[in-house]
Amino acid sequence: MNSQDRAARQGWYQRHFSRRKLFAGAAAVSAGAVVGGQLPTAAHAAETGGLHGTELRGMFLTTKDRLAEGRFGAMFKKLPAFSPPDSLLDGLARTMVEADTSDVFLAKTADKGGRLFAGFTFIGQFIDHDITLDKTPLEDQQADPDAKVNFRTPRYDLDSVYGGGPGSDPQLYDAAGEKLRLVTNVNGVLDVPRDGNRAIIGDPRNDENLIIVQFHKAVAQFHNKIVDYAESQGIRKEWRFETARRLARWHYQWAVIHDFLPRFVGNELVGPNGAVYKEVAGRSPVINLPYYKPTNREGRPFMPVEFAVAAYRFGHSLIRPFYVLNDTGIVDVFGPAGGRNLNGGRPIPANLAIEWKNILPVDPTFPARPPRKIDTKLSIPLKELPASAVPPPDTTIHLAVRNLLRGKRVGLPSGQQVAKAMRVPVLSNATLGLSNDPGWGGEAPLWYYILKEAELPPYNGERLGPVGGRIMAETLVGLLQRDPNSYLYLDPAWKPTSPIASTTGKFEFSDLLKFAGATSTA
Repeated sequence: MNSQDRAARQGWYQRHFSRRKLFAGAAAVSAGAVVGGQLPTAAHAAETGGLHGTELRGMFLTTKDRLAEGRFGAMFKKLPAFSPPDSLLDGLARTMVEADTSDVFLAKTADKGGRLFAGFTFIGQFIDHDITLDKTPLEDQQADPDAKVNFRTPRYDLDSVYGGGPGSDPQLYDAAGEKLRLVTNVNGVLDVPRDGNRAIIGDPRNDENLIIVQFHKAVAQFHNKIVDYAESQGIRKEWRFETARRLARWHYQWAVIHDFLPRFVGNELVGPNGAVYKEVAGRSPVINLPYYKPTNREGRPFMPVEFAVAAYRFGHSLIRPFYVLNDTGIVDVFGPAGGRNLNGGRPIPANLAIEWKNILPVDPTFPARPPRKIDTKLSIPLKELPASAVPPPDTTIHLAVRNLLRGKRVGLPSGQQVAKAMRVPVLSNATLGLSNDPGWGGEAPLWYYILKEAELPPYNGERLGPVGGRIMAETLVGLLQRDPNSYLYLDPAWKPTSPIASTTGKFEFSDLLKFAGATSTA
C-alpha cells in the first residue's frame, strides 16, 4: 500500500465555425441523429453486460456462421476456433489471481513515467456501455436473438446518456428540453434523477457502480455547460440542444481516440505517427485498418468478438481491490448493500462522492493513483463475484473462468493464430508459461495471450502489446469512422478549440471534467 493509500486508510467553437456554419452543422446532425436518436427508452434494454462479462445479444453468432456479420462478427474470419478442454481453461483461470493486495501489482505512478490512472478503468467501462447499448424493442430482440438484422450498429455517441433525446425520453431532460436533469439527492449530493434507488438514465448499466454513475453525471454536466455557453453566444433556443449534443459527442469521441486509446495501445498505433490513426495538423487524420473490414453489403460496422471477448477485457486486470474516492478512506469494490463499497443502484452517498483528482490527472499538484498492471493476474475480489454481479442460478463466480470459457464458446482463435495473421512476433507457450501441459497443443487462449503479451517486456504491464493493441485501436477507430454522427465522419479535419479545450487540438477526459465543473464533490 503506497503512502497515499496508507494515509487514506486513516469566440471556443467560433474559432472553427461561424454561427451560420454552426447552425447548419447542428441541423445536419439533427437529421443524422435520428439514425440513433429516435429509439425506444432504456426500459427495453434487456441485457446488463459491463464488468462481469454478461453475454450480449448476438455474441454467439460467429459460432453458427464464421462469416456472418450482425451486431457481432469475427475480425479474423478465416482463423479456426481454439477449443481446449474446459478443465484446462478452468485450471488456468484459477491461477490468474493476485497473491495479495500489495503495491507490487500496481502500474507505475506518474512521477515514474506511468501513463495509466485508476479512473480509466471506469471510463473504459462507460465506453463499453455506450458501444454495446441495445435499445432494440424486446419483441424484435426475441425474433432475432442472433442480432443479424434488428440492432443499432455499435457506436460511441453518448446515447447511453442522451437516450432518444428530449422528444423520446423527456424524463431525462429539464422542462425546456435542453439540459439533462440532475438533482440534489437525499444525501445532499448532486446525482442523476432517481425513482427510489433506480437511476433514471439512458442506460441503467451506468448505475452499476458509484464511479461509473458519477462519470455519467459529469458527462451530463459537460453537456449542460455547453448549453450555457451556446446560449451566451446567442445560439437560438431551437438549436441549443443539438449544438450541445454534437459538441459533447465530438469532444468525448476525441478524448477516446486521443487520450484513452494512446495510453493503452501506445503512440505507435494512435498519435502523430500512429500506424492506425495518424493525426495531421490542420488536416484529416490518416487511418489504416487492415484487419477491421466489414464485409457485409452495406459496409455496416459490427463489434468484433476478438475485441469484445478478448482484447477489451484487458480492463479486468486493471481493477484494484479497493479505491480512494475522497479523503474519507478506502472503498471496497464489492460489499453488502448500503456499505462502504462501489455498489451502485442507490443515491450517491455523501461520503462516497468522488474527487476525481484521486484517480484521474485533473490536478497537476496531486498524484492520481494508478490501476493494477495489465497482466495475467486479477485482483482478489474478482475470483468470487457476488450475487449482485452474477445472479443465481449461475454458479461461475470466478471472473477469469467466465472470460476463458466465453472465449471458447464464441469461437475465438488462439493468440498465436492472430499474431501470425498480423505478422507480428509470435509468443510460444513456453514464453507464456503454458508449456507444462501438452493439452494446449502449443496454443493459448486469446484473452490470456493478450494479457501475457502486455505483462512481458518491453511493455511490463504498462500498455497492450501488438495483438491486443491492434485489435483495440482498429475497432474503436473503425467504429468511429463509420458513425454518421461522429466528427470523423462529418468533419474529419475538426479539432477541439477554446474554451472547451484549453489548447487547440488537445482535449482529454480531465478537460471534460474541468469544463463540466465536476472536479469537486459539489
